[in-house]
Amino acid sequence: MFSTRSRTAFKNRKALRRSGFASRKGQAAIELALILPVLVLVILGLLQVGIVIEDYLQLQQAVEEGARAGMLGMSDSQIVQVVDQSAPSLQVSALQVTITPPESERAQGTELTVQGSYAVTVVVPLLQPIIGSSVQLSSTSVMRME
Repeated sequence: MFSTRSRTAFKNRKALRRSGFASRKGQAAIELALILPVLVLVILGLLQVGIVIEDYLQLQQAVEEGARAGMLGMSDSQIVQVVDQSAPSLQVSALQVTITPPESERAQGTELTVQGSYAVTVVVPLLQPIIGSSVQLSSTSVMRME
């Protein structure tokens, strides 16, 4: 009545059920469903960290350029313009530059401090509840007047 092949297949199915293998059919799908949101959040977090680091490096470079320009005797408005031009990917409206001492108090041998602060907008919506809607960056450069 039953062929040898079908009896062997039937025995194999019974053995699989006894070993518990048949109950683990959807295990990989469940594991993926559990780990995927965490994995996506980590990847998006790394993307946001990269954006923040890039903006910080540009801010730091721009502030140093502004301090160099001020060291050579440029006015405050010219220093701010140099800082703005040295950071092309930063939004000028979110960039604040503070220069001390005032132009009237600068003399040869005194220190000129240029400080820049910038608010980086968090572009990954999933991270906004965790770290907020922006990250505040700040960089300072001090050079001696010539």
